[in-house]
Amino acid sequence: MEYKLGNSKTVRSRGDTYDIICPQCNKLVQFGVFSNLERKLVVDFPPLDLNTVFFLVCPECASIFTVDETTGEKFLKHREDISENDLKKLEIYKNNI
Repeated sequence: MEYKLGNSKTVRSRGDTYDIICPQCNKLVQFGVFSNLERKLVVDFPPLDLNTVFFLVCPECASIFTVDETTGEKFLKHREDISENDLKKLEIYKNNI
């Protein structure tokens, strides 16, 4: 299986969450939060669409989850907590070439 977490070469560490129960291993951990950019060419102006992809890694079982861009931005700006309800499983990447 292949997963896509943005298409930029730079992955940035954004800090750690407060304690969250990992949905995979059921342990109380502080997830590492990381971000990457997703660049897409679009038929519009401007022709480049930039989105930030946020993902979290469990330090116990190495499971990876994503959160939506709004939740990730709130975490960066206000250090608002990310909860178990915000975590989403990764979607399998399907290359349409």
